[in-house]
Amino acid sequence: MSTPEEGEEEIQISLLTAAKTLKQTSISLPPPSPTELQIAIRSTTLCGSDLHYYNHYRNGDIIIKAPLVLGHESSGVVTAVGEGVREKWSVGDRVALEVGVPCGECGECSSGRYNICSGMKFRSSAKADPHYWGTLQEKINHPARWCHKYLLSHPHPTLRN
Repeated sequence: MSTPEEGEEEIQISLLTAAKTLKQTSISLPPPSPTELQIAIRSTTLCGSDLHYYNHYRNGDIIIKAPLVLGHESSGVVTAVGEGVREKWSVGDRVALEVGVPCGECGECSSGRYNICSGMKFRSSAKADPHYWGTLQEKINHPARWCHKYLLSHPHPTLRN
């Protein structure tokens, strides 16, 4: 367990440390950067890749090199907004997180084809090193550009603020 520095918050995470071994622990989460949202995760999905990582500590030829937080395809509620994105976002907004975060700088991204960016990072994937942690955590900082606001006319109880 780490001690949060000034401006950081201690949050709970589920950390995969070996095959079939999830450890509940806490980490310090810094405030969001100017282009990020801090999101309280309210729902997350585990898919086949998460299950392979959990059961085998690998997904095909992608081997986990360090403990990994699983989970992606998530939604939640904005709890803090980076100073550079405050015109579009507010605390309390309900959002869905884009599971893949492209580099934003390559030719594919520049031409609007970000979905085939060769530098794409995926939540809960060990493909990149360091690994890009997933959303089985209390809160997460995520690029605002890759969040999608949604409205509910009849909010599900788990998504209430």
